[in-house]
Amino acid sequence: MTNKTTPFTRSFRKGLSELRVKDVPVVKAGIYAILGVGTKQSFARYADGKAPTLDVDKARRIAELFAQYGVTQPWGPVNNF
Repeated sequence: MTNKTTPFTRSFRKGLSELRVKDVPVVKAGIYAILGVGTKQSFARYADGKAPTLDVDKARRIAELFAQYGVTQPWGPVNNF
């Protein structure tokens, strides 16, 4: 049994960096809708893992959206080496 109110704090910036450029606007629009945010600043706080925690349902929906575009591990910081 899972608790849908369990907090989930992670960045999905890694997932955004793994998308094809043409898919970024579509995925971002989907994430805006899932999170219920309307500003770039609010979106960035969630993308960087600095916003209030996500509930498990929203995190699952974001992961499923990324999976539709071939990103299987969207959570974590971007590794720029």
